[in-house]
Amino acid sequence: MQAVIFDMDGTLVDTERVSQAAWRAAGRDFGIAIPENILHAFVGCSIPDAMKMIDAEFGDPDFTARLFDRRHEIFDATWEDELELKPGAAEAVAAARATGAAVALATSSVRERAVASMERFGLMALFDAAVFDEDIQHHKPAPDVYLVAAGRLGVEPARCVAVEDSFNGVRSGAAAGMRVIMVPDYNEPTPEIRALCHEILPTLHELPATLERMGSADI
Repeated sequence: MQAVIFDMDGTLVDTERVSQAAWRAAGRDFGIAIPENILHAFVGCSIPDAMKMIDAEFGDPDFTARLFDRRHEIFDATWEDELELKPGAAEAVAAARATGAAVALATSSVRERAVASMERFGLMALFDAAVFDEDIQHHKPAPDVYLVAAGRLGVEPARCVAVEDSFNGVRSGAAAGMRVIMVPDYNEPTPEIRALCHEILPTLHELPATLERMGSADI
C-alpha cells in the first residue's frame, strides 16, 4: 500500500443526510414525493444520471430541471450550517498519513464546495493531491477519478486503497484496479458490491487498524 485515496461525500462528510433532506423538501415544494428507491439510487450518482431517473419517473424534462434547481437552492442554503464530519473521519485521514502512504481526495463534487468543506474541517492540508468534478471526463462508476488521483500521486493503482461509501464509488475504485474499503453510509452493500470490496467496515473508526494491517501485509 503506497497510497490511500478518500471519497468525500458520504465517506468523510455526512453529505447524504443533508442532501436527502433537500430532495424531500424540494419534492414537497412541488407537491410530489420522490420514491425512496430513487433517493437510494441517487447516492454516488452523477447529476446527469440522476436527472435521467427523474425524467423516467415523471416524464417531464422541464419539471426535472425545476426540481433539481430547487433542490440545489435548498442544499446551498443549508449545507454550510448542517454538514458534519462522519464519525472518525479526521482520525482516519491522519492515520492514513501516519502509515507513510500518500493521501489523496477523489470526489465528484465541484472544487469550490469540496475545498470549502475540507478547509472548514481542517482536512484539506492533509491531502497530497485532490481530484474534483472539473478534473474528470466520466463520473463514477467509471474509474476516472481514482485513476487521475493515482496519477497525481505517482502511484500505480494496484498499490492504492480507495475508501468509499457508495455502490458507484466501490465500482469506480475496483474498476481502477484498487483495493476498496467500503464504509457504508446510506445503502447497505449487495452481494455484487461485497465481492468488489477488500473489506467492509462499520465506521471509519476501524480504518486506522485496517490500514496498519494492510500496510504490514505489503512488507
